[in-house]
Amino acid sequence: MGWFRIPAAEAADGARRALVGLLADGTRKTSGAGVCLPGRRLLTCAHVVNDALGLDFFEHRHPGQVTLEAVFPAFGPDHSYEARLTTWIPPRATGGAGGPVAPGAHEWAGDLAVLELAEEPPLALPPVRWQEMTAGQEVRSWYGGGQEFSYADVRVGACDGRIGYLDGQLSGAAIGPGYSGGPLWSVQDNAVVGLVAGQVTPPPGALTARHVVRRSWGFTRQTIAVELERAGAAGPAEEPGADILADPLTDDGDTVRDLLLVPLLTLLGDPQARASHSRALAAQFGLGHPADGSAPSVEELAALLVSRERALPTLAESVAAGISSPQQRKELERLLSYGRLAPSSRLLSLSEHRHLLGKLRPVAARDPALLPRAARAAVPYVDLPEPLRAARIPDTGLDAAVRALEGFGDSEPVPDGTPGVPALLRVVEYVAAGCGGRETDALQGWGMWVAGRLGIHEAALAERRRDAAVWAGGQERRRARVLVALTRHREDPVDRWRCVLWRTRPDGTTARASTGDDRPRTGEEIARLVREVASGEQPGQAVPMVEVVVGREQLHLPVDEWDGAGPAEIVPAALGEDFHVVLRCPEPRRRSRAGTSEWRRRWASRMCGQHLTVDDRFGTEREVIRLLKTSHRDCARVVVHGPPRLRARMLDLCLAMGVPVVLWDRRAEGFGDRRRLDATGPEDALEELPERVRCFRVEAFGAPDEALSGRPALVWEDAEVPLPEELRLTDPWERTETG
Repeated sequence: MGWFRIPAAEAADGARRALVGLLADGTRKTSGAGVCLPGRRLLTCAHVVNDALGLDFFEHRHPGQVTLEAVFPAFGPDHSYEARLTTWIPPRATGGAGGPVAPGAHEWAGDLAVLELAEEPPLALPPVRWQEMTAGQEVRSWYGGGQEFSYADVRVGACDGRIGYLDGQLSGAAIGPGYSGGPLWSVQDNAVVGLVAGQVTPPPGALTARHVVRRSWGFTRQTIAVELERAGAAGPAEEPGADILADPLTDDGDTVRDLLLVPLLTLLGDPQARASHSRALAAQFGLGHPADGSAPSVEELAALLVSRERALPTLAESVAAGISSPQQRKELERLLSYGRLAPSSRLLSLSEHRHLLGKLRPVAARDPALLPRAARAAVPYVDLPEPLRAARIPDTGLDAAVRALEGFGDSEPVPDGTPGVPALLRVVEYVAAGCGGRETDALQGWGMWVAGRLGIHEAALAERRRDAAVWAGGQERRRARVLVALTRHREDPVDRWRCVLWRTRPDGTTARASTGDDRPRTGEEIARLVREVASGEQPGQAVPMVEVVVGREQLHLPVDEWDGAGPAEIVPAALGEDFHVVLRCPEPRRRSRAGTSEWRRRWASRMCGQHLTVDDRFGTEREVIRLLKTSHRDCARVVVHGPPRLRARMLDLCLAMGVPVVLWDRRAEGFGDRRRLDATGPEDALEELPERVRCFRVEAFGAPDEALSGRPALVWEDAEVPLPEELRLTDPWERTETG
């Protein structure tokens, strides 16, 4: 028996704490129950998911990528969690056929579903143990609402290994609707032995002595394990017993555990100190321990640290408070560096993680776009993980975003002999700089606390804070943006286009603008629509930007020359004179395996100043590919010269390889016309290129000067301004007739 234990007296209460209530879509009515599994997973019955979605009880078709609302009743009904369906095992008829379940059936098979929470469950949630169901066990279940009085005590009257029949007492609550999917808790064994599945109801009419009263049935742990394994999902662990370390470690866990032994002995070799810190650790995780003043062995402590998520940083937080020598600090840093090799490794302790989420929630509620915006600016050379790629991160997505950042560093230099700064701390500094007021102070205070625990040099944190302040100051000069997507149906006239317009909100998200009926329009009509949408935006200091999303075949369109002046207006109003008109063409990079990741990486590297000019010195496309993969791997800007056919191929190539900025003269007939772009300063400061192109257009439109006869076209694919969701999920240019 180990030193760290789940207290037996708390085991039954722990089972109720692991109870999950699943709510009907939009009504918050309890559809059923479930039980929490390790790794943010929930297990319930498939028919509970059907009920929550308003589907038929025995609907066997996969409901798709659905999200349900889940609550942990023991921790209060106010906070709900999003739970995404990940495994679907539909209800099926028993026997060899295994088809859909007939209405009125008394038994069935399958009927399981696994969901994944979008954020961590409550911290005090203990792991539940599972054990095989056998006849004679006294078991307890709860209504999905989780009220303490809702427990129903039943006895396993018969069990064939697949299902168990449950006989209830004539007094007290009976298992009924809303209990389905919930755990069946064996009181004697302190373990879950199955899930509630259904009731055995008497036939209609008057009751007789031969009728079944208060009988229900459930799936056994044995059949649940078989069904989940068949579906490729991890199932409940077999009989881990009361010792929380009884489950065998993985090979990686064994290795890391052994690495931790030496620094643990150095830091906590004294049994009294080890006992004190271990008691504090047990209290954080809701674990029991002997009351005799003893200490766990170093081996058992190491095993807990690699098997429990956030256990190591939680212990380090306790130990760091008493460190008094540089040698102890080095040993603690060594302990943490070894611990990062464990599969359960995390940067933050339980309390650090909880406090950070508490500080970020009001920020996300006010400005859901701030965290992803700050992350893109804080760690521009990191290919951000999926939870941080969205334009907005709501309250429910904060935990996933924090977890995703915990494994990255910021790659910036630090004073010799000191730990690197984690990317998460740098991002938090940027979020703090973007908030202002008390929220800034709270987040910066949190960062100083964590940096102190990690041994990060004050100068390193101060440098990140200065960078964040500079970034936040630049955010004040935001420009208005209008996004236009052009398509053409096969039957549309060749000089007409259909368009959809979006305005960009100050927080970086987009809102679709009304353009009336969906019909083909002339360029002048589209230009007037753009001007109407832009005129409704709050004016700023910067010139507004108009981003036109086109397919590969439409890169030649003279959108910047479309004149939106009305019949009564005196001054011409070509779009390219009054706006930074740029093109966006995601089609080529979406057809390239590494196009999207290369685009993000090159955009992040744009300030290095590297550029490439493609002209008559390049004999083949292969030479351009070679340069973009070697000496110009960080190149974010390419200027393309040459005849139209060669230029089109080079454009395709550059965009497919993720080059975010491409400039060319759409009127050029050959390499001899290259000088016509000189006035745009194609090799000067990149950030000012759209403005230089606009000024060139003001001079060139209508000018007889041959030096101004060029018509610059500019692809400007800002990786920090994502396209609207509907454009990312569909390819509108694929509906286009290119002529």
